[in-house]
Amino acid sequence: MISKLERFPNEILLNIFSYLSWDDMLISLWSLNERINSLVCSIFSMSKNGIIVNKPGLSYRTFSSILLPLICNSLSVSSSIKYIHFGGINSTSCDLINICFFYNTNKQRIFPNLRSLYITECSLSQTLIQTLSMLIQHQLNHLTLILDKDAFNLSEDSQKHLCISNKSNQ
Repeated sequence: MISKLERFPNEILLNIFSYLSWDDMLISLWSLNERINSLVCSIFSMSKNGIIVNKPGLSYRTFSSILLPLICNSLSVSSSIKYIHFGGINSTSCDLINICFFYNTNKQRIFPNLRSLYITECSLSQTLIQTLSMLIQHQLNHLTLILDKDAFNLSEDSQKHLCISNKSNQ
């Protein structure tokens, strides 16, 4: 049975969907039917805003338990995402980055068409540096990394290594 919503042309549906945030769009509309799925993917591929992971109202739990599995289990969604923004000084930002890029146990790229990554106020860690290095070498066209002076959290091992290096250079 065809609903009244399905009678609308794609242009009108795209206009309606543009009022939804990326997470609300996926949670509410994904898997309704192939046409809706295709429209959602086209919004992601056309969008300059991409997905903003640490947006107000989006919890770590919702992202990691609902949205990330949905994205990772759908090649059409993950392939449509070209831009991701992570932000905020807290440990969950770095955790989310690592989960996003290493969710797949085969270490396959979850976002094969990701071209731009924007990270603000995230604590530096060895894992984050390795992840960013890999993405820069193999995938990204654009990386924006904005660090706050308080974001430089060195582990005890790094601090000891730094002290040893400084002493040996003197």
